[in-house]
Amino acid sequence: MKNLALLFLLINFYSFAQLKLSGEWQGIVVENDKNWKEGKPIYLTISVINGLIDGKIREEIYNSTNFSVIKISGKTQTASSIELSEDRVLKQTEKVTDPCLRQLKLNYNEESGYFEGIYTSKKCPSASGKIILYKSKFEFNDKNETLMNHSWFLRFNADLENGLSSPIKRLEELKAFKFESVYFDYGKDVLKEEYKSYLLKMIKMVKSHSDLRIKITGHTDADGSDSFNNKLSKRRTESIILFFEANGLRRDRIVTDYKGEKKPVDSNKTEDGKRKNRRVDFEFI
Repeated sequence: MKNLALLFLLINFYSFAQLKLSGEWQGIVVENDKNWKEGKPIYLTISVINGLIDGKIREEIYNSTNFSVIKISGKTQTASSIELSEDRVLKQTEKVTDPCLRQLKLNYNEESGYFEGIYTSKKCPSASGKIILYKSKFEFNDKNETLMNHSWFLRFNADLENGLSSPIKRLEELKAFKFESVYFDYGKDVLKEEYKSYLLKMIKMVKSHSDLRIKITGHTDADGSDSFNNKLSKRRTESIILFFEANGLRRDRIVTDYKGEKKPVDSNKTEDGKRKNRRVDFEFI
C-alpha cells in the first residue's frame, strides 16, 4: 500500500511538472561568445504529454521583421529538464538552403523561474550558444509581422542585469515578502549594518515591479520635545533614502512620512518599549 501511495505521488508530481513546462515561453537566444543584449528574441510553444514534447520555435531579429518558425520535438529528462531537436523549418523570411537545425537542452530553474540552457548543432559543429526563457502568455503564430513589440527585449535584458527573477516568480516573491522594521539607537539616525542585507532585498523587490513604490515612515520614542522627535524621525527616513539611492533605487520610487512619537507600537514607559518605537516602517504602494 505504501509503495502504491508513493507511486501515485510520483505520478502526480511528474504530471504537475509537465503541466508547468507546457505552454508559451519567450526569451533570448545568443551565441556563446556574445552577451544577452546581442541575442535574438525567441518564442517557444510546447506541449508535454507522457514525457514527449511537441512544439514550435519562432526566432526573430531584434527591431526587424525577419523571422523563422521551426518545428520541434523532444522528451523530458527529469521533472524539470528537457531535450529538444529542431526538425524542420516551417517558415522563414530569409531563405536558407541548408539551415543549421539545433539541439537544445533546457532546465527549469525553480529559484529564478527561468528556463535556461544551451544549444548545439550536428549540421554545424561551430554553432553553439545559450538560451534563457520565461513563461508568458501570447498567441503563437507564423504571421509575417513580429509576434510582439520588441520593447520587452530591452526590459528583459535589464531584468537579467539586475539579477531579477522571472515575472511569474516575482509575483510569488511579492506575495511572500514580509516587512520588518529597522530600529535605531537612542537619539540616533545612523543606519545599522545589520539591516542592510534586508534593505537590499527590499530594493530588489521594488525594482522587480515597475508599478511599485516603497513608503518609508520614521518614528521615535517619547523622550524629548515633539519638535525634536519630528526632526529625528525625518532624519531616520532620510538615512534609509540615502541607502536606497546609493544602491540604485531611484528617488521617484520612494515615498516618505515621519510621525515622531505619535504612532508608538509599544509603551514608552519601559526601555524595551522605547527600543521598539525607535524605528522606520515600510509598505508597498
